[in-house]
Amino acid sequence: MSKLIPRESAPPAQEKVVVSRSGNTCAYPGCGLILTIESLANGDRPKATGKVAHICAASPGGPRYDEEMTKQQRGSADNLIYLCGPHHDAVDAQLELHTVEFLRETKRVHEAKVARGVRAGLGDVTYAELSMVCTVLVGAREPLKAVQVDIALPVQQKIQLNKLGPGAVELITAGLSQADRVASFIAFQSDWNPGFGKTLAARCKSDYYSAIADGLQPDEVFDYLVQRAWDNAGPQDTPQLRAAALAVIAYLFEICEVFERE
Repeated sequence: MSKLIPRESAPPAQEKVVVSRSGNTCAYPGCGLILTIESLANGDRPKATGKVAHICAASPGGPRYDEEMTKQQRGSADNLIYLCGPHHDAVDAQLELHTVEFLRETKRVHEAKVARGVRAGLGDVTYAELSMVCTVLVGAREPLKAVQVDIALPVQQKIQLNKLGPGAVELITAGLSQADRVASFIAFQSDWNPGFGKTLAARCKSDYYSAIADGLQPDEVFDYLVQRAWDNAGPQDTPQLRAAALAVIAYLFEICEVFERE
C-alpha cells in the first residue's frame, strides 16, 4: 500500500496576502460570497469562513500538481485562490473544468475587480473609516512603544529599489491620493494623544518586519500590510473601509523607513 502524502498548508502570511487580494470574497465566477460571519456579541470576533485552495497542488498526487514548481512557488499567493467552502471542494473534485488555466484566469479577473473597487472607494473615505483602521492598528495585539520616525527614502526610489510590480505601484499611487486626508486625521488624533502617529508608524514597521521574516516578496508585503490594517477594523466589510486601510498603508509607506534598501 502506498503511503499517503500529507497535504501541505500554505504559509499563513501568504494566505493573508491572497485574502487581501480577494477582498475577503469568493473568487469563483458568479459567486462573490463575503467570507466572514460578523460578530453579534461584544466579546466575539468575526469568523472567517473562506478556504484557500492551491491552483497547482502543494503535494504530489494532488489536483493539478506541477512537479516543476518549487515548494516556495506552490505556497505563494500567486498559486493560491480564496473560495467559499462549496467552490473550494468543487475545484479540487471537478478537474475537467477546473484546470490550471481556468483557475488562474478566474483569480486574475476577480482580484483585478477587487482592486478596482478599493480604488473607487478612496473618494468616499471619511474620518470614520480612518478612525476604525488607525485605532485598531494603534491598539491591536501587544502594545508597542512609540518610536522616532527617521526620514524615509522618496517613494519612487523605494519602488525602484524594491522592484515593485505594476499592481503594487498602482495601489500605492491610488492610496497616496488620500495622503493629505490621512495626515490631517493623524494630526487631529495627535492633538489629544501625542504618541498616536509614532505608535501607528511603529505598528506598520513591526508588521513590515514580520512579513519580511515570513519570506514575503515586496509586492506581497504591501498587500499583507493592507490586510493587517483592515483586520478587525470594523463590524462590516465595505469598500470604503478597505480603501481606508489602503490609504493609511500608502501614507505610512511614504513616511516610514520601510521598504528601504541600502
